[in-house]
Order: sequence, then structure tokens, then C-alpha cells
Amino acid sequence: MYALRSMEAAPTVLTIVRHGQTSANLEGVWHGSTNTPLTEHGRHQAAAAAAWIDAHHRPVAHVYASPLDRAHHTAESIAQSLGLVPRLDPGLVEYDLGDWEGLSFRTLHEERRLFHNMKADPHYRPHGGESPLQVGERLVAAFRRIADRHPGERVVVVGHGGALSIAFGLLLDNDYSSWNRMMKNCAISELTLDPHPELLSFNLTDHLPPDDPSSGHAARKEPGPTSTGAQEETP
Repeated sequence: MYALRSMEAAPTVLTIVRHGQTSANLEGVWHGSTNTPLTEHGRHQAAAAAAWIDAHHRPVAHVYASPLDRAHHTAESIAQSLGLVPRLDPGLVEYDLGDWEGLSFRTLHEERRLFHNMKADPHYRPHGGESPLQVGERLVAAFRRIADRHPGERVVVVGHGGALSIAFGLLLDNDYSSWNRMMKNCAISELTLDPHPELLSFNLTDHLPPDDPSSGHAARKEPGPTSTGAQEETP
């Protein structure tokens, strides 16, 4: 038994990081495909995540990121601390809400009933963007593609809160709508895919600088992507 175990290949570990804070997080509006830069506080969060990963997650073989600026710039901070250059993967981008981009979470919840309808229908996309199932399958395919390229290595993956939550539900519960928890900005989670998907840690925030409400750095509450409540999770 011990000999067999020693011959098993170590699984690829994906260190998952949500991007740093943006103005959309502060204003409580949906920016999926909208390209939003980090705030000053978001850049501090990215630097803190970079320092933590450098201290606690080495060796890291590669850093991947969504090409949207908020994720790309977070990944650049992490990669620089590790002596790496981030690779951009469009499969990691946020949930595109099409014509509903830029609407407030309150409007999406109360007037458009987005979260209720997302949970009820995996193909729901009247806004002209993506359906929740499309988002989940896209993220899972990106995770598997990255893991297959780097067997047995640790890889940092920088993405977006809504898309990540949908992917976690699809991977871990075989139900895109089951995961109502949202990673905080620049929080860290760890995921392996083989021999079966397993979340080793979720939403680590010990490394992050505190939000200061008086400075405007405290983000408004966001719902999980398939939540039916408008104010359930903080970013």
C-alpha cells in the first residue's frame, strides 16, 4: 500500500485568488465583462496577497489570470514577487451580463430578478450575455486545462468572484447554483481536481489590509451569484 501511494503523482494545486477591489465593488454595481481597474486599496490588497503567496505557497510554477485589468494587474503583482510573468486565459473572465452590465445589485435583484432566475434556469440569459451554466462550464474547462498543462505543480489562478462561485458549485456539488459564498477581494483559496475536485481552503483573508469605512475603502455587500438575497455576502 505504501509503495503504491508513493508512486501516485501529486495533484496539481490551484491557488485561487479573486482580484483586488474596484470602483464597482465600492458602488455595488455589476461589472462582469466591463473592464475596471483596481482602486488604490485594491492595489494594496494585491501586494498583500503577493507577499502571502510568496511566503506560504512556494514553489509556484506559473500564474494565470483573466485578461480583464482588475485580474491581470492583481496577477502581475503576484507574479512579480515570484519572478514570473502572468499568462492570460480568456476562459477565466467574469460573468458577462450583456445589456445589464453596470446595473446595481439592488436593481438586478429586485427589478430584474436576476439571481432568482439564474437559480431556476441554467440557460437564463435575456440580457444578451452568458447563462450561468455557460459561465460554470467555461471556468471548469479553464481550471482543467491549466491543471493538465502543469501536472503535480502549484499554479496561481486569478479570477472573479461571481464566475468562481458558480464554478465551485459545479465542480464540488455538480450544481452551479449551490455555492452562495463569495470570495472577498484578494482572498485566497486552494483547489485540486484529481482524483476528484477538493477545496483545500476557502476565502483566506488573514493577509489583507483592513477596510477603512471612513476612507471609502469598504465595499458594499454583494450577493452570491445564484443567491436569492440582495445583501448576503461581502466581496
